[in-house]
Amino acid sequence: MQGLNISAFLAGWCTAFFTIHAIRLLRYSSRKSRFHRVLGWIFVIWALFNAKDIILTFPQCYTEQMLHYVLIVDGWSAITYAIFVNEILTPGWATPRRLMLHAAPFLFFTIVYIAVGTTQVVYAYVAYLWCYAWAIVIGGFLKARRYLRYIHDNYSNIDEIDVSWLRPVFFFAVVSQLMWLAVSLLGVVWADMLYYVSTVVMWLMVLHYSRRFHPVVIEPVPAMVPDSRADAKDGKPAVREYHFEQRLQQLVEQEEIYLKRDLTMSDLALAVGTNRTYLSNYLSQSVGMSFYDYVNQLRITKKSVPLMQEHPEYTLEHIAAESGFKSISTFRRAFVKLTGKSPSSFRQGEPACGTP
Repeated sequence: MQGLNISAFLAGWCTAFFTIHAIRLLRYSSRKSRFHRVLGWIFVIWALFNAKDIILTFPQCYTEQMLHYVLIVDGWSAITYAIFVNEILTPGWATPRRLMLHAAPFLFFTIVYIAVGTTQVVYAYVAYLWCYAWAIVIGGFLKARRYLRYIHDNYSNIDEIDVSWLRPVFFFAVVSQLMWLAVSLLGVVWADMLYYVSTVVMWLMVLHYSRRFHPVVIEPVPAMVPDSRADAKDGKPAVREYHFEQRLQQLVEQEEIYLKRDLTMSDLALAVGTNRTYLSNYLSQSVGMSFYDYVNQLRITKKSVPLMQEHPEYTLEHIAAESGFKSISTFRRAFVKLTGKSPSSFRQGEPACGTP
């Protein structure tokens, strides 16, 4: 009985949590992008799912058959994970057609269980949910890798479009769903508690990281036209010549184009008179860096380091802003990656990490 009381409290607490944040996202948020609106509706759905769980905490309702009905209904929440992940990595993914396709198997199992009501249907449903959940995790992981490669190849500042924070979210999503499975099939109260806690932790992380997040659409890469000057001769691959190298050098040395805070690959390609594909190929093959690393290296070596050496009175925040960085955290990460030291350690003359 005490366990059910705790479960009732947690269900009510979670209902309030999702309701409050749903209202904030849908009505009071000043950043009403499509992604934030979608996230708001996901919170509405989760508030309803948790409100339903309060009924289950009444002793007369905590039966095996009721648990099976709750499992069938709760399984529908898996669709919200698919919507969340895909709206981040493929903005505009949640169309009515896609939502109906994803909902069709859940509707099928729901109708079959209402008609038949056997345990075998529940087990088949759980097996489908298990496969569906892993498809979301694996598909999301692969899409996230593609997305991260794209933004590193096309953007110099990724503070508001980075999705590295999805990794811990995936972890807590798997934990919470395992706890949900234990609750649904075994009726274990302690797993019920862990499920509520892990779910709230996961969505709190989402709220924190998505506060300023705005996903970008991955645009198709222009095709490269074969260059006869780069054809192989005598069985040896020729070195490709890039006509824009001199112009790029001028933009870097004379115009300091890398100081533009929101510089993108498209901006730089337009400035040097080429397209994104050729410029990306040049950076990866001739320079050996992504666009993101290339620009940040220029910012640090040509602006940050000289400022730190010539003006010890400047704060790191000022140096970061003068160097083209949008935030001090991005500046620190880029500085450590390039020099092996934090900016403050570099300024104090401390050795790089791993050096005697």
